[in-house]
Amino acid sequence: MSQQAPYWPAAMPLHQAAAYCGLSVDTFKEVCPVKPLSFTQSTRGDRYLRARLDEWMDSLDTNKSKSPVKSFGDMFNGGKSEAYRA
Repeated sequence: MSQQAPYWPAAMPLHQAAAYCGLSVDTFKEVCPVKPLSFTQSTRGDRYLRARLDEWMDSLDTNKSKSPVKSFGDMFNGGKSEAYRA
């Protein structure tokens, strides 16, 4: 039996946003720079947009390549693979 991934809505309350990011609520409140939207006057109406959380987490990724990915052949042929040599 296959396991389905959890459903993450576009706008999440604090506890769900923290879980989405894989953090405890306390840690999430301490480190997350994303501000919630206020749908009501109460903090119970605050919702974190999943898209903004994704942008924030993506900005933390130190594995992002700063330069275009090169093919294996490019490393040995001066930046051009054999198929493109004239």
